[in-house]
Amino acid sequence: MRLSEWASVLRLELPADDVARTYYTCRLAEACAKGGRGRRFWMPRSVLVDVLAYEEGERAAAVRRAQRACRYERLPGLLLVERRTRNRRLEMRDAGGRQVTGSLDSLDPGARERLFRRTAAGLEPLAVWLNEDGLPRAAHGWQHTFDTGNERVARAGLTSFEVNAHMMRHSFALRWYSVGRLLYERQVAHLNAEEVRDFRAQFGDTWYLVKTLLGHADVTTTMDTYLEPFRDLDVSLLIEHAHGFALSALMASMFAGHPQVLSDPVAGDPS
Repeated sequence: MRLSEWASVLRLELPADDVARTYYTCRLAEACAKGGRGRRFWMPRSVLVDVLAYEEGERAAAVRRAQRACRYERLPGLLLVERRTRNRRLEMRDAGGRQVTGSLDSLDPGARERLFRRTAAGLEPLAVWLNEDGLPRAAHGWQHTFDTGNERVARAGLTSFEVNAHMMRHSFALRWYSVGRLLYERQVAHLNAEEVRDFRAQFGDTWYLVKTLLGHADVTTTMDTYLEPFRDLDVSLLIEHAHGFALSALMASMFAGHPQVLSDPVAGDPS
């Protein structure tokens, strides 16, 4: 997901935790997705567990501070959410007590910052991510988080190694292309050339897998922008090299010298 998309997620859009699950299929609202193309996305349970831990710890503390300061009551235009229906619609009341309804898919990030619920302790935002003052965190606020992290890395002596959200998105694409390609080759290893073409026509190839995960409208964006390091890679070499390797070691070895890929500066020689 893009930073702005993940920043827009509401608490009521998070799935319930289930220890038997490894991942959850979720829905990104149309008004929050780039180009207005709402879509499914897949959340590993490990991510959900981390988010729930944040909610019970830092987030809960920020909400309590804001409630004690009566910060939420002073916000203009807030909407109290009373119920969510099965068709992704919300029943709400505005500041004047009038009942209004709206679709989750039509609420953009700005509108979502005004959504609250009333609890025994007082008002509480429905936004997952909050600032330390308890107010919903705008997407651009995360850039400051990366800036702070980069400054700490620089102070540790690791120069010329900065990270931003978009670089992490590129890393995600590289990793999932590697995973998808390895699985794809195993699936078609027993097929002849014509059967491979039929398989690709019916199920698509690895480029389309990564396109779906990234939420791109056009697979050429995935191929030309996000996965350029793979364009000249001999796939047969990838498969041969992958035998018996952990994926992280494989990728570190493959891209150690690529000008568009940053390796771990403290990991040493990947070979």
